Amino acid sequence: MRYFNMLLLSIAAVLSGCNGGFDDTKSKGEYKRTDSILKNVRSVDSLRMFVKTYHDSHDTRAEVIAMRELGKRLREESKFSDAIETHRNGLKLAESIKDTNNIIHILNQLGTSYRRIGIMDEAAAYHYRALSYCDVYGNPNDKKILKNRVTTLNGIGNAMKVMGNDVAADSIFRQALDGERKLDSKLGMAINYANIGTLFERKKQFDSAMVYYSESMRLNTEAKSKLGVSLCHTHFGQVYEKRKMIDSAIVQYNLAYDVIRGDRDLWHILASTLALARAYTIKGSLDKAWELLCDAEKTAGEINSIRHLAQVSKLKYQWYEKKGDNAKALEYYIRNRKYEDSLNNEENNSRIQNLRVDYERQSKQYEINILENELTSQKLEQTRILIAAAFVVMVLLVIWIVTLMRGRRQLKKANDEIAEAYKETKKALEVKTSFMKSMKHEIRTPLNGIMGFSQLLASMYSNDEQAQQMTEVIEKQSALLAKIIDDILEIADADTIKIHIEECPLGDIVGEAMAMARQVAASGVSFEYKPDDEGIVASTDRHILQKILEKVLDNTAKFTTQGLVSVLACHTADGGLDISVEDTGPGIPADKAEVVFEQFTKLDEFSQGTGMGLTLCRTLIEKLNGRIYVDTSYTGGCRIKIELPMLQS
Repeated sequence: MRYFNMLLLSIAAVLSGCNGGFDDTKSKGEYKRTDSILKNVRSVDSLRMFVKTYHDSHDTRAEVIAMRELGKRLREESKFSDAIETHRNGLKLAESIKDTNNIIHILNQLGTSYRRIGIMDEAAAYHYRALSYCDVYGNPNDKKILKNRVTTLNGIGNAMKVMGNDVAADSIFRQALDGERKLDSKLGMAINYANIGTLFERKKQFDSAMVYYSESMRLNTEAKSKLGVSLCHTHFGQVYEKRKMIDSAIVQYNLAYDVIRGDRDLWHILASTLALARAYTIKGSLDKAWELLCDAEKTAGEINSIRHLAQVSKLKYQWYEKKGDNAKALEYYIRNRKYEDSLNNEENNSRIQNLRVDYERQSKQYEINILENELTSQKLEQTRILIAAAFVVMVLLVIWIVTLMRGRRQLKKANDEIAEAYKETKKALEVKTSFMKSMKHEIRTPLNGIMGFSQLLASMYSNDEQAQQMTEVIEKQSALLAKIIDDILEIADADTIKIHIEECPLGDIVGEAMAMARQVAASGVSFEYKPDDEGIVASTDRHILQKILEKVLDNTAKFTTQGLVSVLACHTADGGLDISVEDTGPGIPADKAEVVFEQFTKLDEFSQGTGMGLTLCRTLIEKLNGRIYVDTSYTGGCRIKIELPMLQS
């Protein structure tokens, strides 16, 4: 072994070159060969010598590779503190030469080490940093970057799984599996199939778990991965054990143990050994279990794995309990508690906390060093940038001042135009209001004269039946004309109406509207008012509500030849008012329910009126923030619904 190490060191010296350095003096192919050599070095001492050799020859990139592999070997020997320190030193060097691939590789190694000692938040943080490097600096078409990315995802998924976040773990493992498929990596796919299988196993979906484990076994076999095959046998055994099929579990655990026995990966050997010992203990094959437990205890002691020693003492406690040796069982129970306590004692927690604090300190120091270097190298450039920036600011300031002055002029001009337009609009509105008032007076005056003289003629020729009929026609047509003119003028004048809110007894308003409707209604039509409370008071504009009810009742009376016209009223939960006007007339077809509210719309072209009544009603009720519509669900005639909110005076 000594001569072999010397040979490797000689090769390393040749590869490093006489002058050292990194990318400038050595090709990518040479570093690839260095990487290949170091991956095959199993001895920690040999790797330490490589690190020193590359450091002395100033070959930083080769030193990073050596430290990466050294940290990995230390972790495999369960020397986690040394492994983490080595990887962190390697990470600093990799960052100093911007070696992205090794930065990602080392970040993942750090994440794995923290997972082994149970610090899941730290593990996830390192894996996510690696993922950020992959996404930000990596070429998505580079297979090496893609491999680093799926390795990172696998690490994050395992951290999520240990922390119990199975949903996130499942999503991440499947992303990693897709990446391994793109790389056509049988081993990578096998790992992720097994990981997904463990999630199904935890949910006790054993059939699904076995499907994924079987696929992992197939791929591991094709990839000739002894560790992968061994782990799959262990997974099979765990499923059988949980299904109480202990003999089948023992077969699988034996296969797992036989495949990996003699390997240097003592961590995974211990997992197989303890699984088999547990199964033999459950079955009652205590002699076989004892032999395995003693072997596991020896191995755990060699790698100083307190976690595995705790598991050994627990199984020995169970073993002695089955043997009926309560004194020994108690001894190992106490020993197990001691190991468990040592895993969680204050000193251990302090060590882990120190690892975290040390990591943060070194990370911050590294950031400070980087900032200082950048400050030194960029000082002149920053000066030029400041001068250029000052010039740009001055130019922008001049442009801003000119633009501001122009904007102010334009704003003043726009404000003057708006003020002038407002004056013109106000003047036009005043003219319109004055015109409307004048029209009401000027048109109604001659109409009143015609109606007055027609009444006078009727009284003068009271005995002349023909004269009576003629004067009656004049009166009716004059009244109709007055009504049409009022509707047109009221719609035109609706925009100028000012709302006056007051407390109005609804019964009085309905009574007055019904009185007017009775004058035009057929003799066979009766009217009724049905409130849910006789003393209903509406908080609204009395004049507008009166006008709406008059128009609706007038429209109802016009088309109802016999039967009943009803006005129903009730309060709403929010203090508003619902009014329904129902009749026994022909009704309004559902497809015309909205059309009747349009201007100059009449369903019967031969009926009197302008078709403006319901249009005016909708215009007026919108002034009160209310609503009017035809209830198409009513089949007994026509029902007009009026909804009024409670208004504040």
